[in-house]
Amino acid sequence: MSSTLLAGNLRFIPLPDIMLLLANNRKNGSLFCQNGGISKVLEFDRGNIVFARSTLPEDRLGEYLVSHRIVTESQLRRAEPSIGDQERLGKALVRVGLLTPDTLWEHVRGQVTEIVYSLFMWTRGSFEFREGTPQPEKIALDVTVMTLIIEGTRRLDEWSRVREKIQSDGVILAQVRSAADADPAVSLSEVEKSVFDLVDGRRTVRMIVERSGQGRFQTWQALHSLLSAGLIRIQLLALDPPAPLPIEPVIAPADEALERALDRYGEAVALILDRVGRQQGPEEVVRLRRKLRNAAFERAELLRDVAIEPDGRIDRRVLLANVAEDPPLLRQRNLQTALDSLVQFLASELKGKVDTDDVLEVLTGGSNDPA
Repeated sequence: MSSTLLAGNLRFIPLPDIMLLLANNRKNGSLFCQNGGISKVLEFDRGNIVFARSTLPEDRLGEYLVSHRIVTESQLRRAEPSIGDQERLGKALVRVGLLTPDTLWEHVRGQVTEIVYSLFMWTRGSFEFREGTPQPEKIALDVTVMTLIIEGTRRLDEWSRVREKIQSDGVILAQVRSAADADPAVSLSEVEKSVFDLVDGRRTVRMIVERSGQGRFQTWQALHSLLSAGLIRIQLLALDPPAPLPIEPVIAPADEALERALDRYGEAVALILDRVGRQQGPEEVVRLRRKLRNAAFERAELLRDVAIEPDGRIDRRVLLANVAEDPPLLRQRNLQTALDSLVQFLASELKGKVDTDDVLEVLTGGSNDPA
């Protein structure tokens, strides 16, 4: 049962002071921040921020992935119908092959960090810290609260400066001169060059942010620099909207450790099923598959909806999706526990019928079935 430990108004107690107080006292619980109809929550575990949530659409994982060009809007729309009743978007994206567990974890960490930084822009609103057990979602940010405060405060100062030139994300910008015609002393970064190419007298700042793949803060910074250098200007009249830019999907690298584990266990299950079919007949294989549907063993929930092909191959995408929300350090261990339990369950069911003693050799990299 959670209890309110601290509450007040952000006008009188700044967010950095609250965060530092909770960090120094190693508190567990949730910091609820409310501003008008917007709610944002920071989850603390022993003084560290481990998760964040927001009701703003632009803070959602899907919008974050699109704005950073991890997935395209069309890929996101295609994945959304496949989300189950209790399933999150990230898990569905792993299941359909657009992300791996490692890349999902990394991008959720980026999303959480951006929600934390966005709160530094709030100059009013209420807050309430409820002490209690942290939520099950945890993201290892790998940065201290003090580091977050320093970066968040720096960004706040930058935002104030940027807002002096760009008042709204609905502003339309146009090029004044090409980058080649700029003062030789002006040296553009790669981010500034890519953002400059998106300024065409038709796109709003919001559209440029969506297409830049650099994130909101970095894109606004680049636009501010381009305005200051006189390379772009604010345009008052919008022309016809431009054609949408093609966005190439980002292919996430494979999670090699999990893939290797799947190879080993797939080989072991294939070995068992092949031996059962040859020694006991197809009816015994059917019986085993039927027993597996409702089997209860350790971490069996991780194998939910996972298909085992006739040749023993394991449905990788569904299995990876089922462990996608586990912390990276626990993901392989939990997966191995489930797959170990699966093999042990099969061996127990076949005791006295089929010899499975050499399956362990396959799981540890030994020889294949000699039969």
